[in-house]
Amino acid sequence: MKHRLFAVLMTLGLIMAVVHAKQAGALEIITLEDITQKRVPVSAIIKTADNGILLFDTSASMSKPYKDTEVSRIQALSDALGKRTQSFPELDVQMGLYVYTPWNPLYPVQQLDREKFIQALANLPTDASGQTYLTRALENLDGVLAGLTGKTSVFLVTDGQYTPERHKKKPAVKAKELAEKYNICFYILSTAEKEQHKKTLQEIAAVNECSRVIPFDVWLSRPEYNAGALYVVKSTEKIVTVTEERIVGLKTDDILFPFDNENIPPQYHEELDAIGEFIQENPQTFVVIHGYADSRGEAEYNMKLSHRRAEAVADYLRKGFNIAENRMVVMWYGDLNPIAGNDTEEGRARNRRVEIGVGGLSKEMP
Repeated sequence: MKHRLFAVLMTLGLIMAVVHAKQAGALEIITLEDITQKRVPVSAIIKTADNGILLFDTSASMSKPYKDTEVSRIQALSDALGKRTQSFPELDVQMGLYVYTPWNPLYPVQQLDREKFIQALANLPTDASGQTYLTRALENLDGVLAGLTGKTSVFLVTDGQYTPERHKKKPAVKAKELAEKYNICFYILSTAEKEQHKKTLQEIAAVNECSRVIPFDVWLSRPEYNAGALYVVKSTEKIVTVTEERIVGLKTDDILFPFDNENIPPQYHEELDAIGEFIQENPQTFVVIHGYADSRGEAEYNMKLSHRRAEAVADYLRKGFNIAENRMVVMWYGDLNPIAGNDTEEGRARNRRVEIGVGGLSKEMP
């Protein structure tokens, strides 16, 4: 029955605005229009990385059509990245774009200039060909990272295939060296089709807890992956977004977890059931899930714990309501973005949370 209550609330815009304003830790689903209309001030944003580097595979597999269109994978990604660059907040961040088949710096890492970066994307090769020297690309990345400070998100576009070279390490071994040497996270945008190639990418993602494999198709359809890798909206901020104005999103209370635990407390099952039913009955919707931890413990462990909490919620929706993977954006941030002080037990309890946001609705929905 609770999903019917959600449907009623959707028609009551003023009531929703009041409810949202009172919620602490509510997840904001930010749209392109929110950014261009400057609804989201810089003061409301937390950077999750200081640098972003895109390593782009331009070997033959990337010339394949994207899904059932006549657009190549390269062109589809270039177009998507161009749009997302336009919606990137005015943050102090450095970006770089490199192709590695063979290695070519189309936009050497530097302070982001939107128009120049978009032009660099337009200069991606249209006729993909050649071999994939992935280990060599990671060796070149080492030299780029050496000149940077802060945290770096590396977007690695690949199908998992690579050309072995004599006396060269496997890609996962080199990636592990980089993860131990620098403060980096790999966001692997995968076009892998064969299991052996998927395994290669999973091995790279296993080098540290913040790295992950994201299917290429899912990444293209869910801009929230790109945003989460570079910034997140402060949970303590109260922002009236386009999402709220159009009533195209639905917010929930945070799911709070016991100390050092990722099991969902039973008192949240009813709410999650209502969310699952709602998503199931509205096939155009999607859900964004953000996991967090308090500040006790090592950073890497907290990252892992927040990951397990976010996956626990996703797994609940997946198994209980058959929600497809491409309708869930699962991100985790460790002890980043606290909503309360970590110097008290009460504050730490509020920080051990998973935030959930639902998007993809329209104002005209019944």
